[in-house]
Amino acid sequence: MVAHHFASKGFLTLRYISFFLFSTVLVACTTTNTDQQEYVVHMVLVWLNEPGNEEHINQIIDETKNLKEIVEIKQLRVGKSISSNRNIVDDSFDVGIYMAFESVDEMQRYLLHPRHKDIVKTVIKPLSNKLLVYDFNGQ
Repeated sequence: MVAHHFASKGFLTLRYISFFLFSTVLVACTTTNTDQQEYVVHMVLVWLNEPGNEEHINQIIDETKNLKEIVEIKQLRVGKSISSNRNIVDDSFDVGIYMAFESVDEMQRYLLHPRHKDIVKTVIKPLSNKLLVYDFNGQ
């Protein structure tokens, strides 16, 4: 009987600890941060004239990384498409570009920046068959 009593207490203690941890994680995940600022996302998908051409992919990636010097860009990510067998995933593009800005106005200033215009005109458009752009508010 004593062994059963302690085993029950250990089990209940484990249950209480598990419940506490679960509750803490749940509250942390659902709590909103009022200081969290919205931002603007600018995503570009690039299909090359010569799909899979590693030299052209690397050229676009390298030139895009050089855009980090434009002060309006708060985040910049660029890379190759990931091959997928999932039907929901469109992996037909060659290069994906992700940028974040603090506002639509900052994104507009970036779009008009001479360095951006030059890369689009001299690198991205000549190497690309198709470009697809998504702009949206992020949180």
